[in-house]
Amino acid sequence: MKKDGQEALTFLGIVIIIYGILYAVLGTLSYLNSITGVLPIHEQQDILALLLTYIITILSILIGLGSIKKKYSIIQLAGIIFAIIGLISLIYNQITQNFFNNLDCIAIVLGAGICIIAIINERKKRKSNTKIKSNKEKVKLTKTKKENKNIKKNTNKNTSKD
Repeated sequence: MKKDGQEALTFLGIVIIIYGILYAVLGTLSYLNSITGVLPIHEQQDILALLLTYIITILSILIGLGSIKKKYSIIQLAGIIFAIIGLISLIYNQITQNFFNNLDCIAIVLGAGICIIAIINERKKRKSNTKIKSNKEKVKLTKTKKENKNIKKNTNKNTSKD
């Protein structure tokens, strides 16, 4: 069970890195008018859209690396920010171009998915850490009880010899 969430997070980390690189390439090619119809907002030479593309790319690579390294607290925040940026970009394209961008929709799903899996994994990690701590405390208690019994036995033997 524990490995399933970690493997899913690693997989989504790799997917989001690939997504970020492809998004930057497609955005740049659309901006240069090498390809058409993929990202229409870039074809109008809108610098804000290109800037947003590179922000999404950098953020996706950072989230992907954090997912692979299992930095849960950082991933949660970055995943939420990534999903919000995707939503803003989706709304911006819809209002200005009357165009639904599938790439922004994918950004929302990836950001939210990574955030949720990171939250679940962090909770599992905390539970396992508290179980380990309680088990260590139990072991210490049993050791001290055994030591106390041994001390009592030794004192009883010493007093009976005298």
